[in-house]
Amino acid sequence: MTGYDFDKTIYDGDCFIDFYFFTLLHRPYIIIMLPFQLLFFLFTFYNRKLLKQGFACYLLITIDKDILIKNFWNVKAGKIKEWYLAQKKEDDIVISASPNFLISEACKRLGIKNYLATNMSTYTGIIHGKNCYGEEKVRRLQEFDSTLLLDAFYSDSKSDFVMKKVAKEIYLVKNNNITKIK
Repeated sequence: MTGYDFDKTIYDGDCFIDFYFFTLLHRPYIIIMLPFQLLFFLFTFYNRKLLKQGFACYLLITIDKDILIKNFWNVKAGKIKEWYLAQKKEDDIVISASPNFLISEACKRLGIKNYLATNMSTYTGIIHGKNCYGEEKVRRLQEFDSTLLLDAFYSDSKSDFVMKKVAKEIYLVKNNNITKIK
């Protein structure tokens, strides 16, 4: 089994940020949440979980989110990187800090059955549990299957090098350049 980070690894960009701008384009009224988002940024920039929740406060007033998510992936499916599509396997697992409501739809479309992501409410933007980042990715994978040792893990971020604990090989992905980490 091979593991992959999602954003900037197999997806060309950050789907959480892209979804925000997509929502802003299709539900422009969410701009009224900008002052709240800025306040959260000023007071929570040191805490990823709180920062992410504050940014997601626009979800409170966004209507038809399920339709919006499907339409988002209809448009953004082309941002899945070609190198990944060429090596994709049925038993791949995606482990991402992005919200589960975005990752689940992307994985469904890609035919990926296994994914772990930040458990964020689509309705409130509240994160239940921890942000799936860094060491939390290792914990989540071990919770998923305590005996699992990945053949490889691909990521764009050095924060994911902790996956060495649960993967035989680590690969750093920068754009479409893939480098094996020793």
